[in-house]
Amino acid sequence: MDKEILEELYHRYGQEICRYLTAICRDRFMAEDILQDVFCKAILSLPSGHVNARAWLYMVGRNLLLNELKKQRRQIYSEEPETRAEDRMNNSDGISGGNPEEQTIKEEESKLLRQALLSLDIRKREILILNYFEHFTLKEAAAIMGISYENARILSMRAKREIRRIMEVNGYEVS
Repeated sequence: MDKEILEELYHRYGQEICRYLTAICRDRFMAEDILQDVFCKAILSLPSGHVNARAWLYMVGRNLLLNELKKQRRQIYSEEPETRAEDRMNNSDGISGGNPEEQTIKEEESKLLRQALLSLDIRKREILILNYFEHFTLKEAAAIMGISYENARILSMRAKREIRRIMEVNGYEVS
């Protein structure tokens, strides 16, 4: 692989892949290590002119991460993972502006939504992160996860239903 192309891919996708990996494993340091391995694999294996290099990098990152988690025989949990998913939820909830009461309600909703997302099992959390926060289509997310489109659709539907239930149990109306 050409060094300049690899540098471009790293600058373009490195941070977002790292945030994705962190959202899955909840360990920033592990995610950074895996990211380095992803780009080492890209040097060796990514074909020049690959149609969707971004999806390939995500798929390799996911596979390397799952291999590492299997090796360790444990999942790593932390209270506040640094994820783009959280950043986007914070930035897209319209917290800025409005009266203090509305602002407090929005902050509480956002916090509960983050907690609901983090409470999902890895596969459900991953499908939502890929689809809603990383902007992959369900078809692309399915390919990255190594599952069929139909399984991705069902997994997404179940994950959204679970989040909706958590929000409703906590007194929030979800449409």
